[in-house]
Amino acid sequence: MPVVISALLQEERLDAVTLLYATSLPSFCLLAGAALVLEAGVALSPAPTDCRLWACILLSCLLSVLYNLASFSLLALTSALTVHVLGNLTVVGNLVLSRLLFGSHLSALSYVGIALTLAGMFLYHNCEVVASWAARWGFWRRDQPGKGL
Repeated sequence: MPVVISALLQEERLDAVTLLYATSLPSFCLLAGAALVLEAGVALSPAPTDCRLWACILLSCLLSVLYNLASFSLLALTSALTVHVLGNLTVVGNLVLSRLLFGSHLSALSYVGIALTLAGMFLYHNCEVVASWAARWGFWRRDQPGKGL
């Protein structure tokens, strides 16, 4: 999905608000249809009258719209690959915060995954350094056709 959004934002020259407006009605129709099918047997309770509940629901809707606007704006400024790499960083951040705040147990495989993710992010961010190192050690030559960089 981020690839399609990135193409629409960059190639079609759409701004984030227009893209949000264009995707809101299809998203609503898909989610409303799914809710009707999956929740068909559930009896509706009377509408709650507590104002705090409605305030929380409206706040949730507002935060969802702001999240989508921020995502679309980020995709317009960067690429889908960068957003995907940042998504992997959020997983690592969630694991580390879970360990620090709640004392949750992480296995050795989790630590290996964190290290590999951080190493991959370093390689992605410093591709020129990696290419010069690979050229210096003979793993790759800059004059090879079709090898990038």
